[in-house]
Amino acid sequence: MNALTEKELHIFNGISRVHDKDTKLGDVIAGLIGALGETGTPVNAVAAKETFVIDGVSIDGETVTINNPAVPGTDVYEFLTDTAQTKTAATNIAVNIAAVTTKAAGTLTVDTQPTSGDTMTIGSKTYIFVPVGTANADGEISIGADAAGAQANIVAAINGTDEVNVAHPDVSAGAFESNDCTITALIGGTAGNAITTTETFTAATNVFGAAALATGADCSAANTAAALITAINANDTQGVAASADTGTNVLLTADVAGIIGNDISVDSTMENGALDGATELSGGVDGTVASGMKFMVDSSYMYVALAGNTTAQANWRRVSLGAAY
Repeated sequence: MNALTEKELHIFNGISRVHDKDTKLGDVIAGLIGALGETGTPVNAVAAKETFVIDGVSIDGETVTINNPAVPGTDVYEFLTDTAQTKTAATNIAVNIAAVTTKAAGTLTVDTQPTSGDTMTIGSKTYIFVPVGTANADGEISIGADAAGAQANIVAAINGTDEVNVAHPDVSAGAFESNDCTITALIGGTAGNAITTTETFTAATNVFGAAALATGADCSAANTAAALITAINANDTQGVAASADTGTNVLLTADVAGIIGNDISVDSTMENGALDGATELSGGVDGTVASGMKFMVDSSYMYVALAGNTTAQANWRRVSLGAAY
């Protein structure tokens, strides 16, 4: 930084305190600039960031993984659409989208007591109706004393509450109302629409409403983004914050500014979600280090770090030098 001119020294010395004849302001400022200033253009720290693009629906079991090599562990966020929020790994972090998906459903009508040997198949599991008192294996349902008894046995068998059957892995059964039972997929989304329903009831009026469950709907891109932002900001251990970006995208930003954030990696198993053409956060810049008060100057600005600066801080301030006079 250039020293003060004789004119500048004269001006500053002239406004020194009258009662302190030994102290001249111009000399003090000149000393400060000489001791603390240097030529250059300092920079403030910039946090690494990247856009996570979400351009379609999300489904149960898809994941987003964030890993910061400077921090122990890894955060694996798993989108879940079932009420129980069943994760594929205990250490995964749930991203609850159950309320913003629709579970596929179908109707089973049983208005006549089934006949022994009748069957019904839901997805991969087949049930066979057997005489009263003989149901003792998974997949067997007692015909009951009458139609009402059979209805109760069907619900208990599907839900696994009859002490004989294991709960169906894909659906649950609601109580019969007016001889109709609603069969509902456990997992929300269009995947439930593929659960088939067939039967060989003797009574022609004992039937499924359709050949498969229907009306399942996946989580929208907007709801996916909102749920992911909430989950990351509530559970992050890898030093990353999430916020809404343009459209349905999510902006991921390193908590600590500087180039250290450029090493944070992001991966996903999503069909409709991934970092925008990258695998790591980027754009992190280290701040210019200063210890205590520091002055710097270039051709356009004077810079000052009043309390010092680290590679992760943004304490530098600047004022324009203006035009020459």
